[in-house]
Amino acid sequence: MKITTIGLIHIVCPVFCGILVIANAAMAMPITMVNPGFENTAGQTDFFEFTFGEPVGWSTYDPNNVVFGGSGITIGTLFPNGTDFFNTTAPEGDLVSILYGNNQFGLGEYGLTQTLSAVLEANTRYDVTVEVGNIASGTAQNGAFFNLDGFPGYRVQFLAGGQVVAEDDNSLAGIIPEGEFMTAGVSVTIGAIHPQLG
Repeated sequence: MKITTIGLIHIVCPVFCGILVIANAAMAMPITMVNPGFENTAGQTDFFEFTFGEPVGWSTYDPNNVVFGGSGITIGTLFPNGTDFFNTTAPEGDLVSILYGNNQFGLGEYGLTQTLSAVLEANTRYDVTVEVGNIASGTAQNGAFFNLDGFPGYRVQFLAGGQVVAEDDNSLAGIIPEGEFMTAGVSVTIGAIHPQLG
């Protein structure tokens, strides 16, 4: 079954999707992800330090139609300069993804997903790491102030054949300081038999 990584991010949670590594008894090797650092913004609309639109290689996870239903929720990227919104720059490259909820709560979850070319293999360990950001309130380059206090949560899932194989459901809640990033991740070892192999 094809492997999918999915980041279900509630409201505002910039992320950098790190490395998906597989390891078996013989070796460890990364599985290629498209645009893991969100650097390719082709087709997106630029607006000061933001871009609007799906990052290249990623699809919007939106089961309740909150992003595309006219609610004002925005998906794109942010260029963190180390002063506004974050106390540091991006964990990789210059950009992070951003899912902005426009202070709307309870509409449902949404996020970004990517289906990879790899398939689930027997006797293999999979590790997925993601840098999760707790964006701070700040003033954008256009002068608009955004009150972004609080942390709405996140979820990182590793799926094969549409089934969750491993998940981190908001384990960093309450411990990521405002304006900082922390590493979240999931690891799973697949044995000789698994219903989603191949």
